[in-house]
Amino acid sequence: MTDTAPDGDPKPHGAPGEPPLPLSQHWRRPPWSSGDLREKGWVPLPRLALWFFLLALGDLVFYVLLTPIWLGLRGAAWIAELRSRARRV
Repeated sequence: MTDTAPDGDPKPHGAPGEPPLPLSQHWRRPPWSSGDLREKGWVPLPRLALWFFLLALGDLVFYVLLTPIWLGLRGAAWIAELRSRARRV
């Protein structure tokens, strides 16, 4: 069974067996919403501050701690491989 509409066009999206949506309705708003994104309002300042703090902490952990460890391990592996090749020759 193919995932096509009765007219042969592929379904835009949806579960198997669900009728395809008309091309003008690819995006459907939630039933409880008017569809206007302005009704959501601003992000609370404490949550925004927490977001930026966690983002900075993640950058610090990745770039300052994990990257040098990874580079050190790669350097050690490279040196070990060079020593191994030198012993074979």
